[in-house]
Formats: sequence, structure tokens, C-alpha cells
Amino acid sequence: MKIDWFAVLDLGLAFGVILALAFWELIALRRSQRRDREAEARAAQEQATRPDPKPDDDSPKPG
Repeated sequence: MKIDWFAVLDLGLAFGVILALAFWELIALRRSQRRDREAEARAAQEQATRPDPKPDDDSPKPG
């Protein structure tokens, strides 16, 4: 009977480690995606508040 419990414990630990790593990767992925979204929003906000560069009067006109 002890052998059966040892096998269950062994399988449980192996799958537990695998599941723990999978959940850790999901958490890290969400964190990374959130940082990317925040950086993109920050860049868009900076671009929206930045004034448009005006061309110099001395620059040649096209055509």
C-alpha cells in the first residue's frame, strides 16, 4: 500500500511543478503585455501633446 501512495505523490509533485511553471509563465505574459500597453499609451500621449514641427520658410518648395 505504501508503494501506491508513493507513486501518487511522485506524479503529483511532477505535475505540480509543471502546472506551477505554466501559471508562472501566464502571469509573466500578462505582466509583459500590460507593460507594453502602458508604454504604447504613454508614447501615443506624448506624440499627441508634442507640437507638429513647422517647415522653415527657407526650405525649397516642391514642384
